[in-house]
Amino acid sequence: MAVEKAQRLLNLIIGLSSTRHRLTRDQIRDTIEGYEPLPYGADDEERRKAEASFERMFERDKKELRELGVPIETIEDPVHGDEIGYRIRPAEAAMPALDLTAAELAVVSIATDYWRGAVLGGDARQTVMKLASSAEHGPRVELPFAALPAVANDAFGALVEAVADRQSVRFEYSSVSSGAGTRTIDPWRVVLRAGIAYVIGFDRDREEPRTFRIQRIGGKVRPVGDPGAYAIPKDIPLGALAESGDVATARVALRPESGHALRRRGTPVGAENGWELYDVDYAHGDALVAEVLALAGGARIVRPATLADAVVKAATAALEVERG
Repeated sequence: MAVEKAQRLLNLIIGLSSTRHRLTRDQIRDTIEGYEPLPYGADDEERRKAEASFERMFERDKKELRELGVPIETIEDPVHGDEIGYRIRPAEAAMPALDLTAAELAVVSIATDYWRGAVLGGDARQTVMKLASSAEHGPRVELPFAALPAVANDAFGALVEAVADRQSVRFEYSSVSSGAGTRTIDPWRVVLRAGIAYVIGFDRDREEPRTFRIQRIGGKVRPVGDPGAYAIPKDIPLGALAESGDVATARVALRPESGHALRRRGTPVGAENGWELYDVDYAHGDALVAEVLALAGGARIVRPATLADAVVKAATAALEVERG
């Protein structure tokens, strides 16, 4: 099975970093996965072609690694000066320590969470664990849009791929207006608004464009039909997700030392029964509701009543799910 170039370069780095002395070209060709050893029983012509192919590949790889800053040393044999080998000194190739603040580490953790279930998911989680062990420890950093469930993250990735492939998908979906059920759509676009992810597409059952909030998708997003089965319109109806100058103001009550993002955007207007009140401008009501819910009791909406009721309804539903 052919080895991809990136994997071959990584194998070469590992091999040259692991040797105590050096590796000759013959040793590299015979032991590093990704290079083809000389075929057994080959005649002179076959050997010549195989050696020429290896030389071209190895020279390209060596040049590319050096351009990336990997210090490959050329070492001559102390006895036979014409026998050249190669080595990478691990100390010289090591990257400097990453001095991440708590906020920077939190952002990396969000990116890692989106790799959950993907090919690099395990490697990404191990990397964050290593970074976290040496990162600066400080006050908790508030990231109200980070708490997306793993199911939503997997759905996000599947929908992005479906848009690229122009392939229809089917998924379970729950909404307040139409309840739970199966949706089959031709996804046109994935949109992020204030940290909330949506997919816009053509609903096959209702025969009209619809917008779905990805966090309300349950289970897996399953592709149906063949790739390239539909065309994405040039003008996609964004509806309420369109960037708009229409901004309203909500009064939000915050517990002390909570909701710092809301505090920065809002205007303090007093206090009431241990809550600190802020007037916060918003363009999308469901985004503000999600932000308040993410604070897990550290915030509530005082007005407008529609958003306050939406917070209560969502929190009550979550408690019922938790209780089973």
